[in-house]
Amino acid sequence: MKKTLAILLVVTMMLAGASIGVAEETINITVFHYMAQATKQAGLEAIESSYSELHPNVTFTNVYYNQGTDYFPQLSTALSSGDQPNIIMGNPGLYPDLVSEGFVMDLTDNETIKAMNLPSGDLGDVSANGKIYGFPIDFKSWGIFYNKTIFEEQGLEVPTTLTELNAVQDALIAAGIDPYVRSYADAVYGDIECRNTVWTRALDAGDNDVFEKLMSGEKKFADYPYFAEALENWKMRMSKPRTDDMSNTQDMGLEVFAAGGAAMRFDGTWAYGDMLAKNPDFEIGFFVAPIDDEGSAKMNVQVDQSFMVNPQAENADVAVDFMEYWLTQGIAWSEISQMPLNTGVVSDKLDPLVRTLAELKASGNIAHYGDFTMPLSTAFTTAWRAELTRFAESVLTGGDMTVEQCIENLQAAFDEVIELN
Repeated sequence: MKKTLAILLVVTMMLAGASIGVAEETINITVFHYMAQATKQAGLEAIESSYSELHPNVTFTNVYYNQGTDYFPQLSTALSSGDQPNIIMGNPGLYPDLVSEGFVMDLTDNETIKAMNLPSGDLGDVSANGKIYGFPIDFKSWGIFYNKTIFEEQGLEVPTTLTELNAVQDALIAAGIDPYVRSYADAVYGDIECRNTVWTRALDAGDNDVFEKLMSGEKKFADYPYFAEALENWKMRMSKPRTDDMSNTQDMGLEVFAAGGAAMRFDGTWAYGDMLAKNPDFEIGFFVAPIDDEGSAKMNVQVDQSFMVNPQAENADVAVDFMEYWLTQGIAWSEISQMPLNTGVVSDKLDPLVRTLAELKASGNIAHYGDFTMPLSTAFTTAWRAELTRFAESVLTGGDMTVEQCIENLQAAFDEVIELN
């Protein structure tokens, strides 16, 4: 009996040792993302480092690709390999294939997400087919950032109507100052320049299924007059070209703006942290671009950093635990990235402009992408952005493409995608 007990004791100790060994085994979590901004990358690394302090056996590998060109092809290659990424950046509705092929985890019953008490738009942004698949970290908007010093020197007021915005642009041109510096080498910029007209008008008209119907072929771009209106509004902002309009990357455009090379820049709030990083003394203002003289424009809102967990990769439970940690400890991320959290939580370390954005979202006077029945999928987004970039190049280089022709080109591009599917 004593011998048997001794053997059991040894076996028990061996098993305990094995369990400890498993617990101490190094776990590497691979994160695929498309955050080009240095401040966001620093924020990600800070959150990861903080998590690793609590879990010393967990390390991270961050893999970045440009969203407009390389991200999805490289992600597809990685998912088909034996070494799959654990965490995938993206709004689930943009990547329906990932959902249908089981590469993203169903988070509908996740208690951490439930505890955030987010509005329907936020949850819609991280959902597909009625289920939640993404962890929503923060939100983004876009509009016109302006150089306060230049505005003060020129005696300019922040415009609240379309007529006033065009007058500000004319005054800057007359003073020999470039009104805008652009970054159309990145196709997202044509997209965001049109959104504040399209989203506002569509939701106000009750057309929350506009993208769904365009992708199905049930409706045409010409059926919705606000697409042409958006192009006209954008075209007016392109009246003074710069030679670098089509060649500037996002970072190059930010460099010019932070150095005082132009008075305004139409950009997303995701770039704000990098603007400050490039010039800490930069006095920057922000306003939502007017779409008419009646004050109809609303601040666009979309979940920005959304991350999905791949259940087919190893250590999916650790990936989920990390994302839950990020949600609950998000203020550290926000302070580094200068991105407003979906929860509305702010701190004194946030720039006043970021706190203001959080307040504007909380007011409810917004146009939220998550309130549309379906977002544009990857293929349609690519087609939309490509045609808008073609339109911008024509306008800025003295080409002859009209708004009507751009609408026709957009429809042809969508018809092609529909036919392929």
